[in-house]
Amino acid sequence: MTDSTRGASKPEIVPFWNRLREITLYPAHPHALLTIGVLAVCHLVGNLPFGFILDLFVWIAIYKYAFECLRATADGRMEPPEIAVSVEDSLGWDQIKLQAIFLLLNVAAFLLLGPIGGTIVTIILAIALPGAIMSLAMDQNLLLALNPGTWFAILSRMGWPYLAVAALYFVFTVSEHTAQSLVAPILPPVIRELVFYFIAHYVIVATFHLMGYLIYQYHEEVGYEPAAAAPTLQRIADPDQSLLDEAAHLVRDGKPEDAADVLRQEIRGRGGSEGVHSQYRKILGVLGRRDEQLKHDREWIGMLLAQDKDRRAVDVARECLDLDPAFELANPDDVARVAQKAVDLGNTQVALKLLSAFIKSHPRHRDVPRNALLAARVLAERMGKDDVAKKLLDQVTECFPNDVLAPEIAVYRTFLDKLATKPARA
Repeated sequence: MTDSTRGASKPEIVPFWNRLREITLYPAHPHALLTIGVLAVCHLVGNLPFGFILDLFVWIAIYKYAFECLRATADGRMEPPEIAVSVEDSLGWDQIKLQAIFLLLNVAAFLLLGPIGGTIVTIILAIALPGAIMSLAMDQNLLLALNPGTWFAILSRMGWPYLAVAALYFVFTVSEHTAQSLVAPILPPVIRELVFYFIAHYVIVATFHLMGYLIYQYHEEVGYEPAAAAPTLQRIADPDQSLLDEAAHLVRDGKPEDAADVLRQEIRGRGGSEGVHSQYRKILGVLGRRDEQLKHDREWIGMLLAQDKDRRAVDVARECLDLDPAFELANPDDVARVAQKAVDLGNTQVALKLLSAFIKSHPRHRDVPRNALLAARVLAERMGKDDVAKKLLDQVTECFPNDVLAPEIAVYRTFLDKLATKPARA
């Protein structure tokens, strides 16, 4: 299967900000509505002697269902599941522990740092909470979910959409408390209690669905493979499928480090299929091993070029530049080829970044005139920066006056001068 075929068959995911109405109405689906309603009634056990213990199990049940919804959404299924069957009880307990730890950190911040420091910590924790929950859902590892490095890794991979979801999470929570306060004074005690918990459950399911959709939308960035999007035929055809399955099981068991080690050994031993390289770099991204990922990708780009997979090489280079704007290819001889392919594909920023880094790092390389001419064409024809292009060509002409491309560079330099005089003549 060629790179272009893969790109054409890849389903386009609607951004979550275009599905806010559907996300808000997600708990109103009959399956979800029945679950949150029944569990709201179950909260009445809290009125019994020692009922708070029984009530705790009700909270665990709703969180189990919420995690089931999150996972189903992350796998590309947009309808709520009927019941929570694939989520362990421990995940519900871990969510209770997670919220308790966040609350304790919040209280401790106000006691130790005062109102201003406490408020700052509150804001930080509010931003971090969705990332911690998503980590808990994907990795089922409470310690990993509580690691600030995990929050930062998810935030850095998703960017501003993550912050938008964190803000929506806060808005949902405020709306929950507002709705509860509005109905409390006008309802009888029992009905008030039922409505109170129904609203709480509705908001929990909606927010977890929102976080699941964010994972689904950015699954490549966080190294998650949606089950509904997994191409069955391609998976069977992969010669290293058993190894990929082993790594996937390790990730689901909360052992991404072990999965990375397994894939690394395969790559160092036999090279590995494209699926192995792709999965390895995704896991490194989840673990936050930025330098290791960049090192791997430099080597992988060379392998892709050797296999004439230039389009894929451009995609990998683009993702590396997102991680590190100063990223450079391992072999400077490959820059011209990758940059030209990037221009052909319309990825002008990728081309310019690669060309600029190359010219700065290898000012005497034999490909400088060729790459500078390509950069000048992109600057002038794609970005309208004729002056910058002319300055670059002048520098190259001065440094490489006898290069085989010198006549072509001179012709293009003259063309830019003539182009600049046309408006004046008119």
